[in-house]
Amino acid sequence: MNILIVNWRDLKNPLYGGAEIHITKIAQHLALKHNVIFLTSKYKGAKDEVEKKVKYIHIGNEYLFNFSVFFNIKKLVQEYKIDLIIEDINKVPFFTPLFVKVPVLVVIPHIFGKTIFKQTNPIFGLYVYLFEKPLKNVYKNSFFEVISNSTKEDLIRRGIDKEKIKVIECGIDKRFFEYNYKKKENPQICYVGRLKKYKSVHHLIEAFKKVKEKSKDSILYIVGTGDYEKKLKNLVKKLKIEKDVIFTGYVSEEEKIKILQESWISVYPSYIEGWGIVNIEANALKTPVISSNVMGLKDSVKDGFSGLLYEYGNIDQLAEKILFLLENKKELERMSENSLLWAKNFDWEKTGQLTENFIEYFLIKK
Repeated sequence: MNILIVNWRDLKNPLYGGAEIHITKIAQHLALKHNVIFLTSKYKGAKDEVEKKVKYIHIGNEYLFNFSVFFNIKKLVQEYKIDLIIEDINKVPFFTPLFVKVPVLVVIPHIFGKTIFKQTNPIFGLYVYLFEKPLKNVYKNSFFEVISNSTKEDLIRRGIDKEKIKVIECGIDKRFFEYNYKKKENPQICYVGRLKKYKSVHHLIEAFKKVKEKSKDSILYIVGTGDYEKKLKNLVKKLKIEKDVIFTGYVSEEEKIKILQESWISVYPSYIEGWGIVNIEANALKTPVISSNVMGLKDSVKDGFSGLLYEYGNIDQLAEKILFLLENKKELERMSENSLLWAKNFDWEKTGQLTENFIEYFLIKK
């Protein structure tokens, strides 16, 4: 079968995130048996190439990729004799069913809805919000693969038939279970991810200021880059905790893993996520997580077992949860062991196989 995957970014894009890891793992699994073409946006240094049997094609740019898809999809479907399109919607839909008659499987990490207005400027927010509106009608003949029950419930509220939605959770690379870095002697807390406004890292910084009042030796690592980095650094300076907050910028995968495993706690304070792969990665390294109790993140955290959930935006509660684990070593050790057990439930091979099975089911029902 010839499969065309359409996704805004690939894994070599400097702005890649969890959504890109997810769809790439699916692409690589499907490429073991099928011809897989991965259509994505251009960026500096982008190369059309074949990697792990997946053929990558770059068109358009970061901001107008969806319009490039509109103008090129019909030609690509004909050229590569495409039997199935997998459309990954993690920004705005590409509306491929309007342009071609090929079956379309929709993969959705999460839908922004009105939350987009908390993340970007009003103009772009309205652009994304309006583009999400026609999902039910445009994809009336499609099936949907989502990565959490939260997203499934969101789609059902939007009028999508629940019988057409399949929850297939994200996996984790088995190598995460093979590392053996020791925890830092003094409490180390970390955030790993992009530095975007909606990720709400400023909440963590404000909470950390409160944590420092009782845990004097604590240190906070902020791992990643993004357009909100300057404001976060200004906040750290304003709170006079520059010596205790380390911005690493972009780091290698090995360094990311090292920081996650050396940390006592990993924190994910985001406003909305599809899942939260980094939570499972931290757990695999025996690091409990504290996350906001929001869509996606509440699915990747087993509250009281692999970590703790707190009310989004409640700075005091976040600080209290962090201090609770820092001051209760037995509870921290219990959650560290439980974290590993929880992480072992997730496997990319399982994700890929379940996706392949769902595709077969979808095509039969179609």
